[in-house]
Amino acid sequence: MSASTATAAAPGAHPSLRAAAVPLAALCLAFFVEMIDNTLLGIALPTIGRSLHSGTTGLQWVTGAYSLTFGGLLLTAGSAADRFGRRRVLLIGLAAFGLMSLAVLLVTSIGQLIALRAALGLAAAAMAPVTMSLIFRLFDDERLRTRAITIVLVVGMSGFVLGPVLGGTILSSFSWQWLLVINAPVALFAWIGVRAGVPADRRADLTSERLDLPGAALTVLAIGLGCYTATSGVQAGWSSPVTIACAVGAVAAIAGFVARERRAAAPMIDLALFRTGPVRGRRSRSSAPT
Repeated sequence: MSASTATAAAPGAHPSLRAAAVPLAALCLAFFVEMIDNTLLGIALPTIGRSLHSGTTGLQWVTGAYSLTFGGLLLTAGSAADRFGRRRVLLIGLAAFGLMSLAVLLVTSIGQLIALRAALGLAAAAMAPVTMSLIFRLFDDERLRTRAITIVLVVGMSGFVLGPVLGGTILSSFSWQWLLVINAPVALFAWIGVRAGVPADRRADLTSERLDLPGAALTVLAIGLGCYTATSGVQAGWSSPVTIACAVGAVAAIAGFVARERRAAAPMIDLALFRTGPVRGRRSRSSAPT
C-alpha cells in the first residue's frame, strides 16, 4: 500500500508552518477526531447500558464494532486513496464521520448503536491512511514536513488522554449521545480546512489498478474472527468449540490473505518488503572488510 508513503509535494507548497496554518490545523483536527473517538465512549458504557437496556456483550461490541471495521478496512482505504485520490477520500471520510456522529440522536437500541459504531469505524478508516500523507503536499522542505508530522501526531494522540476527561465532563451535564454529537462540528471544521487548503489530487498521482476486494474481505474476516475469539474466550472459555472454531477461522483467513497478496496483480501489501531491508543490510555489513 502506498497511501501512507511520501509523494512529491504539489506545486505551490508552503514556505513555513504559519503559511500552512489552515490546512495543517485541518489535518490535526482530522487525526484528533479519529483518536478521541476511540476512548470517548469508554467512560459512558455503564450509562449506555442502562439507557439502552444492554448487557455486557452488547457493550463490548459498541467498542469492538468500531475497532473491527477501522482495523479491517485500513488497507482497503489506503488502496482506494491511491486510486480515487487521497484528498477526495479524506473529504468523504470526514463528511461521513460527521453525519453519522449526528445519527446517534436517532439511536433507540443497542443493535443500532453497534451498527452506527461500525459505520463510524469505516469512515475513520477512510481518514487514517491519508491524513499524514497529505502533509507532503503542503511542504517541500523535509524539516517542515518533519515538524508538521510531529504537530499532527501530538495533537492527534492527545485525543487518547482527553477522551475520558472530556467524556466525563460532558456526561456530568448532558446525555451520552453528546459524546458522539461533538464529533460533528470538529469533522466539519476539518472538512472546510482540507477543502480550502490542501491541494487537489493530480491525475498523475492516481493509479488505475483495481481495488483488491478479495484481500479486503479476508482482512475484515481475519480481524472479525480474531475479535470474536477474544470475546468468546472470556465468556465461554478458551477451550469451547466456538472459541476454537473462530480461532481456526482467523488463522485460515490470515493464511488466505497472505496467499492472495502473493499472487494479486495489485496487492495491498507487497510481501517482498519483508524479505528485504534490515536482514540483507546486516548480512552485507557482516561480510564487509574491517
